Amino acid sequence: MFCPQCGNQLPDGSAFCGKCGAQLGAVPASAPVAGARGPVAAAPAVFKAPSAAGAFPPLRIAAIVAAAVALLFALMPWFTTSSAAVTASGYASGGAELIAGLTGADVSLPEFEESYAPFQFGELAATATTYLDAEAQIADAAEAAEAAASGRARAISLAEPQGSRKPAEALFGAMVRWAASCLVVVAGVVCALATRGRNGLVLGIGTGLLAAEALAWAFVSYGVLESAGLAASGGATNAIVCGMASVAAIVCVLISRQAKA
Repeated sequence: MFCPQCGNQLPDGSAFCGKCGAQLGAVPASAPVAGARGPVAAAPAVFKAPSAAGAFPPLRIAAIVAAAVALLFALMPWFTTSSAAVTASGYASGGAELIAGLTGADVSLPEFEESYAPFQFGELAATATTYLDAEAQIADAAEAAEAAASGRARAISLAEPQGSRKPAEALFGAMVRWAASCLVVVAGVVCALATRGRNGLVLGIGTGLLAAEALAWAFVSYGVLESAGLAASGGATNAIVCGMASVAAIVCVLISRQAKA
């Protein structure tokens, strides 16, 4: 072998040149490779965006918020009694208590409250039925008196109420449907939160039921009960807001499902 620096002939395997002192043999592993411009820089770490599966869809958040608003207004009064009915029922109740005190008879009449939330519809139904029965009994008694005066006797039984049960049935039905829809909405909200918005079907069904009941009450049942003899004042504003919030929740759920598909 020959020295690459001075050309001096050397024995094979020599580590240094005896003439010029140049280092010979294999290049150390730490020595830079010829032609390299410098150490290779480490590749920068790549930022991984959060998985789409773990993100909470914004529309599902909006649906949950709308459902919460609907539930809030579902617990607020949906029926407002006229001030005249409240005052009259107070007088009637006071008169019944006076009669009971003077005679010892078991006479009592309930009083109308100023407003009723849907969970109070059972109480409203009982109060309304009492006054409708009393009104029907008074009408029957007046008719019997007229028949007796004209010689046409008519047998009646004041012990059996003759009042219409339709308002009470409508109130009880509304209360049951309202309670069922509220329970489904709550279950839907819990399910949506537990699955980070991936499951909105139960929430959509619940808000759909609540919207149907609230809007039906605001535009149908309220007017029917008012015309049936229940004194009402104003409109069912809270029921309308509840229904519109429920509709907004349904729209958000449907749009998010279509976008996901």
